[in-house]
Amino acid sequence: MMDTFDRLDIQELPISSPLFRQEVEEFLSANGLRLEDVDVYCTIQSPDGHILAGGGIRKDVIKCVAVSEAARSGGLAAPLISRLIAIGAENGYTDLKVFTKPENRAIFESLGFHLLAEAPKAILMENGRGLEEYVSSLRRYAVSGRNGVIVMNANPFTLGHRYLVEQAAAQVDRLVVIPVREESSRFLYADRLDMIRKGCGKLAMVPEGSDYQISAATFPTYFLKD
Repeated sequence: MMDTFDRLDIQELPISSPLFRQEVEEFLSANGLRLEDVDVYCTIQSPDGHILAGGGIRKDVIKCVAVSEAARSGGLAAPLISRLIAIGAENGYTDLKVFTKPENRAIFESLGFHLLAEAPKAILMENGRGLEEYVSSLRRYAVSGRNGVIVMNANPFTLGHRYLVEQAAAQVDRLVVIPVREESSRFLYADRLDMIRKGCGKLAMVPEGSDYQISAATFPTYFLKD
């Protein structure tokens, strides 16, 4: 069995095609997952064309990774994930994240990922120092005394947002308002950042946002309006 797996290629499936999309959806459903928005979906298939392992990537987030029960002793996950890491690097993403099941932690740790956050049924991991570097960049905004933080989408910035900032600023020595960076709103990130900075004025410091607050990686359901 393992000799057969060694001869298989990792293929990118065109999930824009209804036929291939259905095949991936059925594979993921059989493994307790659903297909999410991905830029690329790669698979390892058996000689008769059945998907044995698959995984996708959307910008800097690896997702929808699964190995069929019959192939879980075949060592397919590592080469598949390595291909996804390479695709991410080709597109300029060096700090990749993955949202996966806790039982997959050891596999991703063996490929250089480390834990960022965990819940009973899911974990978030990263293979770079992105979070560490971003936290370090925020430290310069802190003061001795009481620090406050608001994470704000501001789509757009309204008088209600201004009132929230005024009330929060009155309770702390330094208020920091961090904009949601994810481009899933009607207004672009750059425009929302500008609105927040102008709307807050001298009431708060407004640094650049990141993918570590509310994003498709850390809080995907925030963007599902229904």
